[in-house]
Amino acid sequence: MGKAINGFAPAVVAAAVAVLFSSPARAQIETTMTPIGEPTAAWSATAGRTAGDGNSVLQAEAGWPGIGFTWLKGMNERTDLGVHVGFNYGFEGTANRVTGFNLAVPFRRTIADSGDTSFAFEAQPGLSIYSNQGAMVGVGGPIGVVAGFQVSPQLTLDLAADLPVLITFSNPAGVVFGPQFGGGGEYFIDRNLAVTARIRVGPSFALSSGNTDTQTGFTTLIGLAYNAH
Repeated sequence: MGKAINGFAPAVVAAAVAVLFSSPARAQIETTMTPIGEPTAAWSATAGRTAGDGNSVLQAEAGWPGIGFTWLKGMNERTDLGVHVGFNYGFEGTANRVTGFNLAVPFRRTIADSGDTSFAFEAQPGLSIYSNQGAMVGVGGPIGVVAGFQVSPQLTLDLAADLPVLITFSNPAGVVFGPQFGGGGEYFIDRNLAVTARIRVGPSFALSSGNTDTQTGFTTLIGLAYNAH
């Protein structure tokens, strides 16, 4: 009995020492592991931030005045350049139901940021062709600024002001322009996929051959954006 107890005591001491020395190591491993948390909005397709250096963002939108597909490439942390193809069934956001095609080169530049708020300049110059008793061909596109407010890792809300301009050369020749104001948002389903929404509204002025027409122009688009890296 005494020999058993004497043999048992060293074994207990050895086990206790092993537990004490293994606990800090185990704790260190647990604290250095990166937990899987909520998706972080580190890029943007429509808000004040850009796609991010080297990222490629694919976006599809549908609503009024049509449907569009956009590819954005992050040239650096603050600048995007891309290609946009649009198929419209409303003339420049107005209630005029005219079918058309738009090919543009989107440009975005983050001009300021502070904490969860960022501001970006946006332009989308391009070529538009509408079917209006013949081909109406024009050049132009929206120019504007957008302010994004990241209210959570998943959600960013934004306010925007745009000035769409289209100069047409035929059927008829003239210019269409007008300021639009609105907002939108992005909600990240995961780190590389977001739901987007954009709403703009404002007056649209059409000047052609001595005639002047004023309507209400509006844009309402819902889309999906995917960061393909």
